[in-house]
Amino acid sequence: MRAPLRRRIRKAAAALVLLCTLPICVLAAEGPERWLEPAIASYALGMESRNRDERLRHFAESERYFAEAIEAGAESADSWANLGNAALQAERLGPAILAYRRALLADPGHARASQNLAHARTLLPSWLPVPASDGVLDSFLVGPRTLARAARSDWAAVSFAAAALLFALAYAWRLVFPRYLAALFALAWLALFGSTYLDSASNARGEGVVIVPETVSRAADSVNAPLRFGDSLPSGAEVRILEDRGGWLHVELHNGRDAWVAGSAIERLAESEP
Repeated sequence: MRAPLRRRIRKAAAALVLLCTLPICVLAAEGPERWLEPAIASYALGMESRNRDERLRHFAESERYFAEAIEAGAESADSWANLGNAALQAERLGPAILAYRRALLADPGHARASQNLAHARTLLPSWLPVPASDGVLDSFLVGPRTLARAARSDWAAVSFAAAALLFALAYAWRLVFPRYLAALFALAWLALFGSTYLDSASNARGEGVVIVPETVSRAADSVNAPLRFGDSLPSGAEVRILEDRGGWLHVELHNGRDAWVAGSAIERLAESEP
């Protein structure tokens, strides 16, 4: 084979390899790592700044970069918690509470998100009700809720089968120990099944967070309807979404009082909810 022909073949092969690897390089550049580094850098600059306006600008940039990283695929409880921290430092209480709630939706046992959410709620007006702290039932279910739903279903099935088998053995042979052991498996099944049911009921009803400051609440789905509360809903108010009607949302506060607000003022916890 002649040298010029061999050179042309090598150049063509190199060009082909470059064309095949270029999309991979572009995807890598567009991945979450592209945004995480400037997000962390902006957050650090905000922590170091003594000028309030400059500090808020850096934290706002960090919040935007963390949001881009999540959009690019870095969606995890840690990412949502980082986004919440940046938003909270930028004095954007609504987006911060929303991010912490989404972090806990991804990982109910995420300690940092839980602690920061509790702190963020103390910054809300005193008249605004917040979700009640865990009661006895919720404390009993907090362990199972840290498992993925599929894992909970599997372990619930195993616990139910073990309880049924042990109860059968205890009844057939009149044994005491298998009866107590069966009761423990029955309690485990109840916790796993109950946590799955409660989560499903909560998601079916829908929850959201007000992200627009001074959101006007009305008695009906009309701009001409009278005001519902004496005060506007602040950014960060957590609500249950009862109904979606033509750009208006019928919401309920955590003390049972309801109102209609513009749909654009509220961000749902689960974006896939209708």
